[in-house]
Amino acid sequence: MSYQVPMMFHPTLIVDDLPQATEWFQRVFGRRGIRWEEKYDFSKINADYPTEYSIFIHLGDVVLDVLSPKLLTLPGGKEALYPQGEGLVDIAWYAEDAREVARHLVAHGVRVRDQEGALVEGGILPVSHLADDCYILWTLPEDTGLTYEFLEMGEQHREFYSRVGDPRLDPGWSLPPVSASDPLGVVRHLHHTILTPDLERAERLYTEVFRGKIRRRGPDETWDADSVLIEFADSVLQFARPRSGTVTDLFTGEPASGDSYVGMTFQVVDVDKVASHLAKQGVSYERTNGSLSTMPPETMGVRWTFTENDGQ
Repeated sequence: MSYQVPMMFHPTLIVDDLPQATEWFQRVFGRRGIRWEEKYDFSKINADYPTEYSIFIHLGDVVLDVLSPKLLTLPGGKEALYPQGEGLVDIAWYAEDAREVARHLVAHGVRVRDQEGALVEGGILPVSHLADDCYILWTLPEDTGLTYEFLEMGEQHREFYSRVGDPRLDPGWSLPPVSASDPLGVVRHLHHTILTPDLERAERLYTEVFRGKIRRRGPDETWDADSVLIEFADSVLQFARPRSGTVTDLFTGEPASGDSYVGMTFQVVDVDKVASHLAKQGVSYERTNGSLSTMPPETMGVRWTFTENDGQ
């Protein structure tokens, strides 16, 4: 089954003000926002599909989708299903055959929905609003803790998309060396951190439903949690269960039965250089055990962590 999901498409970060977030990523992270016209040949997607609601940010080997829900209105006037506030909300994966992924998930007791919000049965997935050769589905967080998206991108879009939107789609792509102009000195992404009240649910999804591999188990003192790191589709997901037994919903502040996607960790060349740069930009951080982490209330609800450790 793992061949159906070759790699991560993107994590999704929702923000209130997209121009402000675009300026922040350029100034603080030294990354420009990739716009829709750089990702898709507009002659090959539906003319009425919204294209001004998000940007892509490249961070090492991760592509981050930065999205403003208030700018996203789907064809027919439908609203996208996002909470109020700022923070990481879901993870999207590429799928070679989204309908097969839908059938596989449903067969394992995981409900999925289409772009209209309707439940998908028997792998009968309608084409997306984006284009007639693209298929998109989402899991229900009641079943998977966090919402996970799966995109099957039509073959005709891939070469254009790989030029700027996601160079990883180019068969010859490899992780580039660190740029001397990168104020963060990012080598690569290490892992995504997701707090969960149900560690067994997370493990089942990524080691039984999907055939990921457990890399390591152990305590995480940062989150006062028991955690597991799982490798899947060239990514590493850290699921951490707080010892208090309670996960707080990032957007409501209330105890949650679902998962909360709280941060991302990157390997960098020099943590001191990162600290100096962030200080110059007025970004608060804390340092623990050789790592540096930003303060989520000041950085769009995300704990961005940087370390010289290679994560092994």
